[in-house]
Amino acid sequence: MLSLSADERKQLASLNKETTPVSNTNQEVAIVAEPEEIALYQNLQQKSHFKSLRDQLRFLIKPSLRQQHESYISQKATTSGYKALAPSSWQEVNDLTVANLYWYFQGNDESAKQSATT
Repeated sequence: MLSLSADERKQLASLNKETTPVSNTNQEVAIVAEPEEIALYQNLQQKSHFKSLRDQLRFLIKPSLRQQHESYISQKATTSGYKALAPSSWQEVNDLTVANLYWYFQGNDESAKQSATT
């Protein structure tokens, strides 16, 4: 509606009057497309834990934060025996995987702490 010229709007209005009864109010309804960020958020929300999702969004804004997660994962992977998580391959790994791995190891740390206290 908003992209139509004034003449096209008049033609459309007269067409509507001829075919259907319409009130005489001149209200226009703006149709707004969903922002790309919301679609991205909803997609990531289905694949991630809340804290992981938060970190992924932080990586989009400030990519340097990702390095802290990478070093933590490398450290925990080494101590856990996960040799496939070598530090040399981090450039190929997407933000979703880095954030999810970080929170996976965080969860294991919390479980270990709770087991030690009981």
